[in-house]
Amino acid sequence: MTDVSGIIDELAKELLGKKNFFGKCYVEENKVTSLLSRLREAIPQSVHEAETLLHQRDAVLADASRRADQIIANANETRDRLVHESEVLAVAKKQASDIEKATQDYCEKLRISVHQSLDNQLYDIAVKMNELMLSIEKLRDELWKRSGGGGQNG
Repeated sequence: MTDVSGIIDELAKELLGKKNFFGKCYVEENKVTSLLSRLREAIPQSVHEAETLLHQRDAVLADASRRADQIIANANETRDRLVHESEVLAVAKKQASDIEKATQDYCEKLRISVHQSLDNQLYDIAVKMNELMLSIEKLRDELWKRSGGGGQNG
C-alpha cells in the first residue's frame, strides 16, 4: 500500500521548495509526473480501503442499532409485563383485603348472632326451669296436703 499523504507531502515539497534566482518556482517535470502517477495509483487503493472501512462502520452501526432496538423492545416488553403484573398484584391484594375484611365482618356478625341466640336459649331454659321449679314446689305442696302432713320438709 502506498501512503497518499506521504506522496502529497513529497509533491508539495517539490512544488514549493525550488525557486530560481528571480523568485520563480521551477519543478522537475519528470519528478512531478512520477509523483502524480504514484498519487493516482495510491488514491484508488486508499479510496477503496476507506470505502471498505465505511461499509464496515455502517455494518457495525446497523448491527449496533438493531441490537439497541432489540434491547429497547425487550426492556419495554419487560416493563409492560412488570407493570401489568404489578397492577394485577395490586388488584389481587385489594380483592384479598376486601374478602378478608368481609370475612372478618361476617364472622363477627355470626359470633354476635350465635351469642345472642345462645343467650336467648339459655334465658328460655332458665325461665322454663324456673317454671318447672315452681310447678315442682306446687306439686310438693299438694303432695304434703294430700298426705295429711301439715308442713314441708325442706
